[in-house]
Amino acid sequence: MDVNQMLLYESMRVTIGPLLNLRLRLKIEGQENVPDDGAALIVCNHRSSFDPLLLAYAVRNRYINFGAASWSWKVPGYAQFHKWLGAFPVTLSGGNTEKELNPALDLLKNGEVVGFFPEGGTTILDPGKVERIKRFKTGFARLALQARVPVIPCAVIGLVERRLPSVPAPVVEKFMGEKADKEYSSVVYKRAKVRIGLPLDLGDLYDKPVNKTLLELISTKTRQIVMKLYNGEDLERFLTGEIPFDFAYERVGGPTKKLL
Repeated sequence: MDVNQMLLYESMRVTIGPLLNLRLRLKIEGQENVPDDGAALIVCNHRSSFDPLLLAYAVRNRYINFGAASWSWKVPGYAQFHKWLGAFPVTLSGGNTEKELNPALDLLKNGEVVGFFPEGGTTILDPGKVERIKRFKTGFARLALQARVPVIPCAVIGLVERRLPSVPAPVVEKFMGEKADKEYSSVVYKRAKVRIGLPLDLGDLYDKPVNKTLLELISTKTRQIVMKLYNGEDLERFLTGEIPFDFAYERVGGPTKKLL
């Protein structure tokens, strides 16, 4: 981010953030897990359009450059607003091409923090059916390997939620570019919590051949950890670090075992 982007970001954080905090009785855990300097890739679940705002307020010591849904850049005024806040476009379907990831890669190489919601639009478009966090796309995994940066898993938890009125399927398809065979509705939070997990060190994987198997492994394990944070499970491994966890060689839900 440049100075002007930081000023706008910070002004929104100190004005809108406290209002959200008051309205949602926001609880934040793990703020100390975000390093004060150095590049990092934040990966979070995505149930509501409020998620970026809550993350931006929860992470007080850094500015997050978010990947914003490509459809929103077509809405008048949104593209400029995103640019002002240091965001870059990504497809909701998660089909992140190398060209699409280049802006994020440049930011990481410059030592900045990038934020991704790798569920794409699958959960936010149909939260009513979701009992668990949907499958993560692999674009963030490729990016983390290319930039050689840690992944910081986060979970935004709607303690109390309210469903918004349904949106007809044709409208969803037109604006979001997602196949829709029925109407959709999203949620807003009435009470919320943010858990910021410990950075995941992918160092032992950097020199492995980058193929579908490796990307799926990173994506799946990261999703499992975000689910643990979401459900409040194994927090001594993924939030507080009381029990060490080796990303490359340990299963998320089991004992140490070499996976690669």
